[in-house]
Amino acid sequence: MYYSLGDLFWIFLLGLAAWYFWAGMAAKERVRRIVKRHCADTGVQLLDDTVMLVRTRVRRDRSGQVRLQRKYEFEFTSTGERRYSGIAVLHGQRVSQIQLSPFHMS
Repeated sequence: MYYSLGDLFWIFLLGLAAWYFWAGMAAKERVRRIVKRHCADTGVQLLDDTVMLVRTRVRRDRSGQVRLQRKYEFEFTSTGERRYSGIAVLHGQRVSQIQLSPFHMS
């Protein structure tokens, strides 16, 4: 059985899409665990136990290598009454930034 160049292109494209999906799911779970631990260390609670992907782009890391950079948003609470937002940035396999918006401690 022989495949045409067009068939190989579509197979490659399908494989690339599958890789992006699975890598994205693994990255999201990694960020969720790290954000949950950071929130616990800060004394706040991660709401809905989830993070949401808001941006993916290609950027160079500190060593100059090109890697995917994913930005996630999440919500947390300090008192249980009000929701606050936060962001986490995953650059390659490393979380490069976690930022919590100013919140009120009780």
